[in-house]
Amino acid sequence: MDLVAMGVAENRKNFKMTLLHRPNGTWPEAEVGWLVSKLGTVATHHPEHPEHLLLWGHYTKEQTLKALGGGKAYTASMVTGMQAAELPFVPSFF
Repeated sequence: MDLVAMGVAENRKNFKMTLLHRPNGTWPEAEVGWLVSKLGTVATHHPEHPEHLLLWGHYTKEQTLKALGGGKAYTASMVTGMQAAELPFVPSFF
């Protein structure tokens, strides 16, 4: 049994992310930069799903709004696991 593979599988299963969704919208690089900088996190997105943005870690809607300066229309959901059904794509965090 490969202990490294088991550790990676366990990390992928318990990985915490925040899924931001802006229906019929996109996430401009400036906003992604503000989120990453102010929350101290990493973000990923997929070209086939421009309305979604994934952040490494669990953040509330209030935390993300504060990082963006408020006033943006989107939803924020906390997701656990790289294979979670709520994810529109498999994240590229590792």
